[in-house]
This record gives sequence, structure tokens and C-alpha cells, in this order.
Amino acid sequence: MAVFRFIAKRIVEIIITLILVITVSYIMMYFSPGGFMNTSTMATALAPLQGQNPVLYQEVMEQFQSRYGLNLPLWQQILKYVWHELTFDFGNSMQNPSLSIASQLQRTLPVSVILAFGSVMLSVLVGVPLGIIAALKRNTWIDYLVSTVSLAGQAIPAFVLAVILVLLFGVVFQGILPVTGWGRWEQAILPIICLSAANVGVVARYMRGSLIETLRSDYIRTAKAKGVKYWPMIMKHGVKNSLTAMITVIGPQFAFTVMGTIWVEQIFAIPGLGQVMQTAFTSFDFPLAITSVFLLGSMIMIMNLLVDIIYALIDPRVKL
Repeated sequence: MAVFRFIAKRIVEIIITLILVITVSYIMMYFSPGGFMNTSTMATALAPLQGQNPVLYQEVMEQFQSRYGLNLPLWQQILKYVWHELTFDFGNSMQNPSLSIASQLQRTLPVSVILAFGSVMLSVLVGVPLGIIAALKRNTWIDYLVSTVSLAGQAIPAFVLAVILVLLFGVVFQGILPVTGWGRWEQAILPIICLSAANVGVVARYMRGSLIETLRSDYIRTAKAKGVKYWPMIMKHGVKNSLTAMITVIGPQFAFTVMGTIWVEQIFAIPGLGQVMQTAFTSFDFPLAITSVFLLGSMIMIMNLLVDIIYALIDPRVKL
């Protein structure tokens, strides 16, 4: 029962948080200079009509505003979008009135999820061994080297690394790996490397600190006193117990990496969620932009909830 009460409480908190996130995001877009009609191709298409037939132009504008609720008071617009998002009735985007937002997400979200999942897996496969090596060689040149590499990976933005890789494999090492497009597994290698660079540093440093703390524990001293061999003790008692703490990093990391695909997808010309979000916000496409915020906010909070539940299940010392 305690688990169900915990989950129910967290779901209520998630809903309240999402309402606040949608409200703040909508207000920021509403009061931002510009607007959909000033930034979209639709404005360009209707510009001649405004001069030739102002009455018809006004009717078209009123129909457009009525369809998306832009003629309502601000508080009613917010309530309308909050209700549509929480009931998963996303509607159609302003840029493509005949195309539902759900169909766009169905086409683009899997691409971003694949990139995010691949980058998290790569960061774990590289970061965990680096963290173990740094912890076992603490305060040596190996530890300092791993720390330096980790900090460098975190310091270089993903889009900067993406530009560097495009120049290297598009000019210097041309033909080894594709630098644009999507559809073949080779086209995912460079974007995943870009997205995982910072995560490798986070995982390595977190693993290092967790393992050092674990090796100082009383049960490690007891294992040493009982004559347990070095490597079995390190791997079975040290690394295994330290890996449980990695769940708190990997879960939210996945959701944040999905957000981080925006610029990387732009540089590598990948048709993912990043391109959709970037276009939605720059063109003031309210339905698509708010849906993107709702989707990413939900993903982050749900991942945090799953992390808390899994961590409590695998570690009996943790109470929900």
C-alpha cells in the first residue's frame, strides 16, 4: 500500500508541476515580441490578401484565431491548453493545420529517443570503467587524466563537438562516416558520440566518487579481514554496490539528453524532435511548442519517479 500511496502522491505532484510549466511557458510565448502571423510562411502568403481584400483578410484572421483560441482572454487560453495537454488532445499545429501534432510526434520522437538511448548506453559503457579506474588509482596521474578528460567532455557543448566532427568526417576523413541524414545505423554514430561526451564525464565522476565511498565502508574492511581476494572484493562488493547509485544519474540523464538533441539534430540534418521543437518556438506555433514542453517535462518527471521506485526496490536501505 505504501508504494501505491507514494506513486499516487507523485502523480498528483507531476500533474500540478506540468500545469505550472505549461502556464509559464504559454505566458512567456504570449508576451514575447513577434507572433505566429509575423514569423510564418502563412503571413507571407496572406500579405497580398491584406492589401487586395482587407475584409476577407480580417475574416480569415478571425477564423484562424478562433480555431486556436487566440481570441479568448489569456486565462481562458491557458486553461484550454492545459486541458488539451492533460487529456492528450494535442490538436493540429499552426504551421500544418491539416497535420496532427500526434502524427508529427509519432514520426520524430522515436528518432530522438534512439539518439538519447544510444548516448546514455555509450556513456555508461565508457564512463563506468573510467570511474572504476580513477577510483582504484586515486590521486595518481591516471586519476588526474580521467578527471581532466571528464571535465573536458562536460565543458565542450554538444553542438560545438558536432561541428568539429562534421568538419573532420566531412572534409578531412571524408567517406568514413556519414555526417548528415537518417535511416542507416552509421548515421547515428556521430550524433550519439556528440550527445554522450558530457554524459561520459558525469558518469565517470559519479562512479569514481561512489566507488571511493563504498571502498571505505565497514563491510569492505570486513571482507579484507576475512581474506577475500582483491578483485572479487572490488567487483562483487565494491563495484556492484556502487552501480546502484548510478541509477539516480542515468534515469534523468536520458530525459535531458532528449532535450539536448535539438542542436545536434540540426547540425546533422536528422528529422527528430529537436527540429520540430526549434521550428515550433521560432515560428510561435503555440500548440506544437506547448506540446513539446509538456512532453519533455512529463518525460523528466516520470523518469525521476521510476528512478525513485527502482532505487527503493534494489536497495532495502532506501524507503519510499
